[in-house]
Parts: sequence; structure tokens; C-alpha cells
Amino acid sequence: MNKNIKKRYSKLDRRLMGMGFLFLLPAAVLITFTTLVPIVWNCVLSFSQWNGNGRMKFVGLSNYMRVFTEKSTMKAIGNSMVIAAGSTAVSMILGIVLALMIYKTGKREGSVYRFIFYSPSMMPMTVAGLLFVFVLSPDDGLLNNLFAALGLQSLQHAWLSEPGLVLAVLAVVSGFKGSGTIMMMIYTGILGIPESLFESARLDGADYWKEVKMIILPLIKPTICMVFSMEVMWSFKTYDMVWTMTQGGPGSLSKTAPIIMIQNAFTYNKFGYASAIGLVFTAIVLFCITLVRRAMKSEIYEY
Repeated sequence: MNKNIKKRYSKLDRRLMGMGFLFLLPAAVLITFTTLVPIVWNCVLSFSQWNGNGRMKFVGLSNYMRVFTEKSTMKAIGNSMVIAAGSTAVSMILGIVLALMIYKTGKREGSVYRFIFYSPSMMPMTVAGLLFVFVLSPDDGLLNNLFAALGLQSLQHAWLSEPGLVLAVLAVVSGFKGSGTIMMMIYTGILGIPESLFESARLDGADYWKEVKMIILPLIKPTICMVFSMEVMWSFKTYDMVWTMTQGGPGSLSKTAPIIMIQNAFTYNKFGYASAIGLVFTAIVLFCITLVRRAMKSEIYEY
């Protein structure tokens, strides 16, 4: 009897596993040909010299040596890291503050505010970039005209042309663009906190800022850690926003790793060198994400 039941269950398990593999097969094929195969091909290409038409020539580690010795490439990677760090800081701070503010509003007002603050995140990067080019234009830009109307001419700048400002401006714009997504994730985490905890705190005489410090921030720390890791990864994607706003200028002051990689591949036909840049940049991003996750370990509370 028991043997028959075991056999019956084993046959059922095998059928279910077979059906599961069949359902997973289309996704596995898609991921293989869109992700795994390009990664392997990129690794092979990084050890070669190829212009896209002729034969590939194996050059060993010379492409990687060139990445670390060429100043323009290392500067572009450094620019990407500066923009990523600034963008992450702006989006996290702004997103958390907006989520804490919206949580105290009513349902109708909160829905309106959520839509307003989340709307920049719904715009494509190129559209947002073109919008901020108009806002930050030195001659007829909205920001400089606002400063002029307020009598603050000393604050007027060529925001996208001055060497000391361009990277910071790009980081702020990118962070503002992503703050809506951070706000929604943090707000969702706050909604998961039981109302009884807030009622107990109010009975003890706690105001809202004490609730934020003693209840909200500790309990949503796992959510903050997850969102922070995701934002670090997103903020390294600096091609479309930077290219739309500055095209890597003035000169090469705002060139980032994706821009210099694409230029080497599709302008100068140096596909092997571009692949090496991409792999080195990917390794740096993975290292930064690993550091962030280890540094942001948090306790998980049950309530």
C-alpha cells in the first residue's frame, strides 16, 4: 500500500517537474540568447582586437592594460562613480523625506501628492534630460530667470558648462528623476507597520518625529537597504541622461563609462577595447553593490 502511494506520488512529482521545465523553457531560451550569450561573447571579444569586419586577433590582456593606463577612460569611469554616488544620495534622501511627508496626509491628498512626485519617474530619461536642458539653460533657462526675478544674479551659472558644476548638476537631476520610485517603495514599507504601534506611541506622548525615529525608520530598515542596493545599481546607468544633457561635454568633463564605451565601439570600431571597458566597469559596479549590501545589513523584525 505504502509502496503504491510512493510510486503514485513519485510519478506525479515527475510530471509536475516536467511541466515546470516546459513552462520555464521559453524564458530560459530568451535569457540565454539575450543575456548569457552576449556576456560570453563580450568576454571573448575583450581579449581580441576586432573592427567589426575583419578577422579577430587575439591580444591577451592588452585591452585591459589599456583601460587602466589610459587617462581618459579612467576619468570617464571616475565620472560615472561620482554621478552614481551623488544620484544615489539625492534620490534616497528625497525619496525617504517625501514618503514620510505623504504618510501624514489624508487619502485623497496623499494620492494627489503621490502622483505629482512620482510623475518624473514615469518620464523617459531623454525627455527628462531635454526638459532640464531648458530649465538649466544659461541665457533663457527657467532657473536663471527665476534668480534674476528674485534679484539673486550672483546665483546664476552656466549649469551644464562650468567644470566644477556639471557633474553635480547631472547627479542632482538623475537623483530627482529616480526619487519618485524610492518614495513609493518606502511609502509601501511604512504602510506595512501596524497601526497599533503608532497608537501606543501616541498614548505615551510621542509626536510624529519621535514616531519616525523610534518606530518607522527602524522597522523599514530592510526596505531601505533593498531600495538602496537597487538605486546604486540603477544610478550607474548614466548614458541616456548625460548624453541628452551634455553629450559628455564641455570637452570631456562629463563623459561617463557607457559613453566612452559606445564611442570606442561604434565610432572608432574598437570593439575589443570597448568590451574590456564594459567588463571592467561591470566588475566595479558589482564590487560597489557587494560593499553596499554588506554595509547595509539589517535586522528583520516580526510584528
